[in-house]
Amino acid sequence: MGLANIRDFMHAHCRFRLRSGREVFGVVWEDGSQAERRLRFASLGDYERSRKDPQHPIEAIPMLPEEILLAERLAE
Repeated sequence: MGLANIRDFMHAHCRFRLRSGREVFGVVWEDGSQAERRLRFASLGDYERSRKDPQHPIEAIPMLPEEILLAERLAE
């Protein structure tokens, strides 16, 4: 999937199938400055906690758009 397609699934709880064959469940979003945007992944719980309390650090996993083969939205 390209970054343009992934943007449709950002900030939503999804199932992702990765190039490695693994399936992961969580949320992806873009992070960083305008010049250097990065894709991040975290579990739904960690993502929601970080939105409620921005001072609470989470362990977001950096992810390349090329790693994501399939995305499926799980909740609206």
